[in-house]
Amino acid sequence: MLKEVRNAFGRIFYRIEYKSDLNIVEAIWEGTATKNDLKHAVVAGLQLHEDTHCPYRLNDNTNFFGHWAEAVAWLEEEWLPRAHKSGIRYLAHVAHPRSFGELAGEEMLKGKIGANIQVCLFTDREQALSWLKAKQELYTSK
Repeated sequence: MLKEVRNAFGRIFYRIEYKSDLNIVEAIWEGTATKNDLKHAVVAGLQLHEDTHCPYRLNDNTNFFGHWAEAVAWLEEEWLPRAHKSGIRYLAHVAHPRSFGELAGEEMLKGKIGANIQVCLFTDREQALSWLKAKQELYTSK
C-alpha cells in the first residue's frame, strides 16, 4: 500500500507505505516542499495509518531539504490527535545532523508530539529500524 505526494513543482517528494513484512509505516521525504505541500503529505500519511492502525513509523528525512520545523505547531494541533487515534505510538525520525530535518525532529521530541508518542531521533536508518524492532519485541513479549 504505497502513496506518493507531489510538490508544487510536480515532483514526488513524499512516499509512504505500510511494510507488512516489518509491520511499520515508512515515510520517505525527498527534495523540497512548500508548507501546503507538507500539510497535504501529512494528511495522506494519516490516512494510511488510519487504515492500518500500525503503531510503528519510520520517518526518513535524510534526502529532504525543506524548512518543516516551522510546521511543528500545525502538526501538534492537527496531526497529533489523528495520529494518536490511528494508533501511532513509536516514531523513529531519521535526519542528517545539523539539518532542518534534525531541527524538526528535535521540536517534535520536546513538544506535544514527544509527550504523546515515543519519538527517537537518528542519523542512521538501520539504527532507526532496530529501535522500532526492539519496540515491537517489547510489545509482543508482554
